[in-house]
Amino acid sequence: MGSDKNQLGKDRAGGGRPVSGAVESNTLIALGSLDAMPWKNGGGTTYQIAVDPPGAGTTGFRWRISRAVIEKDGPFSTFPDVSRWIVLVAGPGFTLDFADGTSFDVVKPFEVYWFDGGLGVACRLKNDRPATVLNVMAQNDAVMRVNVATSRSALPTAGHAIVSAFGASVRLDERHVLTAAVDKPF
Repeated sequence: MGSDKNQLGKDRAGGGRPVSGAVESNTLIALGSLDAMPWKNGGGTTYQIAVDPPGAGTTGFRWRISRAVIEKDGPFSTFPDVSRWIVLVAGPGFTLDFADGTSFDVVKPFEVYWFDGGLGVACRLKNDRPATVLNVMAQNDAVMRVNVATSRSALPTAGHAIVSAFGASVRLDERHVLTAAVDKPF
């Protein structure tokens, strides 16, 4: 259950305030403290967990990790030259329909799905019910590894992420942890 491609990210501390400068050591982040960023098309809300370089937003990043709630059917933003991974955390799932005519269902929780961020993609929710996902995005020139593993480790605790200069670990539930990391620092 995993996928290789590319990228890393910036940090958010408790209260949703950006961490200034590069992250030198591990930082524990409460996911509930992240600031909500409504989508431009009104179809959902994103909560940025980490981004590199620090201060980058939805543009100018090398890698980015976020949690999102998809609230209604509609297009996803395109990110040329970016690899994307998406992991269903809650809800019945959705279908992604791509501009090249391909599609796939995202219905299995904690499964890692990869796609080209430059392709136009429309999302159709299953049963018109919202879905919560984790997103990892990385520039194609970075080597990013994204996996979901069963973990008995206590860290990170439920509702938290551990973020460093090389990636993040996010607790999905009591048994599963998503890890996203670059092979080497930039």
